[in-house]
Amino acid sequence: MATKKVKTAGLFLVGMVGMLIGAAAVRAQPRVNLELVTEPGFPPAAAHRWMHALQDLRLGNLQIRSAHPGDRPEIRQRGEGASASYRVTGVLTSGNTLRLPGGEFRLGDVNGIRDWLQKLEQGGEQRLRETEAAFGLTPSQLVDVHKALSVPVTFSTEGRRTFDVLNRIAGSLSLSFLADGATQAVLRGDDPVLDELQGLTAGTAVAATLRPLGLVLVPQQQPGGDIRLAILEVRQASESWPIGWPSDRSPRETLPELFHFLNVEIEDTPLSEALEAIGDRLPAPLLYDHNSLARQRIVLADIPVSLDPGRTYYQRILTRLLSQAKLTSELRVDDGGTPFLWISPLLRR
Repeated sequence: MATKKVKTAGLFLVGMVGMLIGAAAVRAQPRVNLELVTEPGFPPAAAHRWMHALQDLRLGNLQIRSAHPGDRPEIRQRGEGASASYRVTGVLTSGNTLRLPGGEFRLGDVNGIRDWLQKLEQGGEQRLRETEAAFGLTPSQLVDVHKALSVPVTFSTEGRRTFDVLNRIAGSLSLSFLADGATQAVLRGDDPVLDELQGLTAGTAVAATLRPLGLVLVPQQQPGGDIRLAILEVRQASESWPIGWPSDRSPRETLPELFHFLNVEIEDTPLSEALEAIGDRLPAPLLYDHNSLARQRIVLADIPVSLDPGRTYYQRILTRLLSQAKLTSELRVDDGGTPFLWISPLLRR
């Protein structure tokens, strides 16, 4: 197990582009042979339409015949993983539907049949029986991904090249990244990481690192069952790994220091300086929604803020200062439960 982990990390460290191209390359696919049997009453003229509808699916063999006694929807498997092969028997019913183990489809639902086949390729008949959670994964797979992304970032990130930060994080992960050529080109640019992410978990850190580049992290199950961490352009993803999660505890329990009282007075101080001073006093980093700030042309260093002298607590100080720039803060936790503050505009555009 240890040897495999070192090898994976080494491939990434030798060169992300080489590894990503390899990860995105065509893999051996489990072979699926589909035999359709027609039950009594099935309209004979519909056989040609079913053959035509299914011919573009990734099948090793496709045939239709009349049903024999004892025929029923079933799956017979030989081999394991990507080298597995499946012989599937489906029933074309008198109602002109296709009945497969765990599903029944109409002639026009080719996408549904394709999804069924994809699940079969990913994990056999067991995968067909499992319910789905986020990212098309099963609940147990999602727990495994969460665990894999919960390793902490142990080095300073702010100002370092994004490519180098991702490279180093990859060395600590049990899952591999993959990306297409256009995304690889973006990752190999000179853009720096804009926040200090040391101490946060890899999942939150990677998501925060990718966001300013217009990229997101999406766990994906590959044919054969392996899970990879796809890096995609944001418009390509309907869901993505978040920059932190809501805490299941109250704010006072999650970060009690937010409610510590102190005497304070701030007069015409750049918001960036005020927030830096607060961040130095809280045991939780401040992360920024740099994309939204840029879209709304909000420059923290150019916004003077003030606070009348008095005794108050950090949460209230943050609220009052940020409101002067039409910003807000949200208390979140990373994949391991470590708190941080997410700073973003009040109005999302």
